[in-house]
Amino acid sequence: MEIKDTILVVDDEELVKKSLTDVLISEFEVISASNGKEALELLERNINRIAVIVLDLIMPVMDGFQFMDEFRLHKENDNIPVIVATSNEDWHSEKKCLEAGVWDFVMKPYNPVLLQFRIKNAIDKSRMIMAERDSVTGLYTKFKFYQEVRMLLADAKDGDFAFVRIDIDRFKMINNFYGIKEGDKVLVSVAKELNRIAMVFDDFAYGRLENDVFAVCLPYKEENIDLMAKAIQINLKKVNKDYNIKVSCGVYIIKDRTMDVSEMYDRAFLAAKNCKGKFVESIAYYDDSMIENMRQEQFIINEVNKAIEEEQFEVFLQPKINLVTDKSYGAEALVRWKHPDRGMISPGEFIPVYERNGIIGRLDQYMWRHVCILLRRWLDEGKNPNPISVNVSRVNIYNPHLVEILKKLITEYRIPAGLLNLELTESAFMEDQALVMNTMSRLHDIGFKIMMDDFGSGYSSLNVLKDMEVDYLKVDMKFLQQSQKFNNSKGEKVITSVIRMAKWLHLPSIVEGVETLEQVDFLKCIGCEYAQGFYYAKPMPIVEYEAFLEKENMKETGLFTDENTDIINEIWNTRSNTGIFFDMLDIPVAIYEYRNGKIELLRANPRYDSDISFEIGVDENEHNRRVRNECDILREEFGKLVRGEFFGPVEYEVMTDLWYKLSIKPIGRRADTMIIMVTYSDISEYK
Repeated sequence: MEIKDTILVVDDEELVKKSLTDVLISEFEVISASNGKEALELLERNINRIAVIVLDLIMPVMDGFQFMDEFRLHKENDNIPVIVATSNEDWHSEKKCLEAGVWDFVMKPYNPVLLQFRIKNAIDKSRMIMAERDSVTGLYTKFKFYQEVRMLLADAKDGDFAFVRIDIDRFKMINNFYGIKEGDKVLVSVAKELNRIAMVFDDFAYGRLENDVFAVCLPYKEENIDLMAKAIQINLKKVNKDYNIKVSCGVYIIKDRTMDVSEMYDRAFLAAKNCKGKFVESIAYYDDSMIENMRQEQFIINEVNKAIEEEQFEVFLQPKINLVTDKSYGAEALVRWKHPDRGMISPGEFIPVYERNGIIGRLDQYMWRHVCILLRRWLDEGKNPNPISVNVSRVNIYNPHLVEILKKLITEYRIPAGLLNLELTESAFMEDQALVMNTMSRLHDIGFKIMMDDFGSGYSSLNVLKDMEVDYLKVDMKFLQQSQKFNNSKGEKVITSVIRMAKWLHLPSIVEGVETLEQVDFLKCIGCEYAQGFYYAKPMPIVEYEAFLEKENMKETGLFTDENTDIINEIWNTRSNTGIFFDMLDIPVAIYEYRNGKIELLRANPRYDSDISFEIGVDENEHNRRVRNECDILREEFGKLVRGEFFGPVEYEVMTDLWYKLSIKPIGRRADTMIIMVTYSDISEYK
């Protein structure tokens, strides 16, 4: 005779209980209770029989919520599904039920077909969870493993035990690229190694919890954990050396054996997050600060709606300085969170959390709107504001509505698109370049200027720069700050190369993180157009930024300046009128770097290229002779300049009846490096 599953119906209305019994009796055994207290008593007597509980919420003596509070205190009830029957569509009640562990809902009055379907679905799901063995690896499933851990800890002698969570980095990649069969081979490999290790220990519980996640409970010794992780890693290499996968192990040293096993797992999971994705580190141990970090992260997530509604996020502005004029030209908008209870919360605390959880997209749009409001106010006050740049996160660059959102904002506040510059981190360009290029093209059509932020931080910087139409490059000064010997650092050479490359591409460069006068002098020397950093100004509230601009405008302008030097310096600015004029000059002009006796051509106008460097009809040998001759002359004259010796215009014969006069002028200097402009005048007819 077939044994039917038993359903416990908990409802205070006798008519409802009878009608439910009539509906379910053909397929199930049905027992009933009139309130939560009676249900708990029935449950205690029939713990091994009851397959599903159908629970009303509103009842006397003990209602449905009170029942669930008591029901979930007993871990043996974990896999008994509870289906709440309600006529109330209040989502707050549903949320409370889900938090209490309710599996499903069914509305009153009951639809018999739907009710039976939900009950069968719950039973199937429960049985799947309670199955003892995983079908792929043959290891214990999560439910059975937890039972084994409870028994092991209850029976084991004194001594410390460890709960270890093991998962396989990049396992999803194997399934996606090589197929599920290959993925199963990897899982079986881990299982076989755990089976082998288990033979070494008297007390050892292990199982496959889900997907690529395994767990082990064993006597704690650090060498035990290390050896287990290494053994699994070595065995994984045998599956296929080309997979390049590793395991991450999170370890919780069990302090309280009565602690719920699921909580042990949670702590091991927190530890595992510290080594996930790190090539060198494969084992991390739990400490209590991780719980505090998790609580802090949850607080930050929970508060975001209120913070946006109450406008707790504030716009701070950090000026960008034109290195030719030493005056500000616009600013970057940076977010600050002024919490009513906790005060100022650092961006370093909440930005990474919002990026991980996708909330950063909403914060971006909040900042865009508030910057537009600010620009509109300045325009209404008759001011002529410089552009403000705002950050566009990865979440938003892949938002299909990004262009429409930004266009709607500048239309709503009547802001010229050129006043709202967009900063995109280089990493945002990496995933779907075709989509990003299309988005950027549409933004350019509207009139937005786009900056590539953190240039050089990615693995394909040059490739991205080749394909993406950006208007400015932003580089971080960290290239230099990591070096102890500033003048000879590799970072200095890298940043110099980036700035020069930007010039050849006619892209203005902005270096952020500038903190010292020495760094400013260096950037001016290599021709960087803009700087941003604490040397000039820290990020500041809007009121302080406005005061900063007023103070800047009030500075005395009658001080002596070398007008000629200003013009020469501005040649570095590829977008300036002077820079354009430099390229249009009808005489050859070139800019050189002179360092320790070595000469390097930095920039030349088209006339230099045609007349001096690549004259038509000159063969290679003659060209090389001219270059050597020119370098010898320049090296001698530049040396005089560095030593402070008197020198004047230099005349030299390029070839028979072809003479040039060289006018040499220094335009920048730092330490042992000098930047020199040379003008070439053809004086052949006077010779």
